[in-house]
Amino acid sequence: MNTVAQKTNIMNKLTFGQRLVQIRKAMGLTQTELGDRIGVSQRIIHHYENKADYPPTLKLIELAQALNMSVDELLGIESSNDEAYQEIKPMLAKKLRRASQLPTNDLKALSTFIDALILKQQVKNTGVQNEA
Repeated sequence: MNTVAQKTNIMNKLTFGQRLVQIRKAMGLTQTELGDRIGVSQRIIHHYENKADYPPTLKLIELAQALNMSVDELLGIESSNDEAYQEIKPMLAKKLRRASQLPTNDLKALSTFIDALILKQQVKNTGVQNEA
């Protein structure tokens, strides 16, 4: 079983509140920031994470939209392999969220830079494997 599948199984065993905490933190959001996105207070987000079985349906939909995922994913019914949000470091997620507001040309430049760093790491890893 691959890492994403294993984490998906773990995520499916969590309560809704536990899953919400993990997703929110992986995205680098505070309870207040998430609450602002859906128009509720930090105390309500705390309630969803710690006391309620599930939020009201309309808030569930708003949470999913605020977290850029389907309601099914938020509920742990399914998980997208290409969106392994639990693997993204919170500081990186926060920076990427802020960067997503950049103008199109800057986003293209950032994307090119990221691609170059990834390629550099792949070449470096290939060189190390060939030496072994």
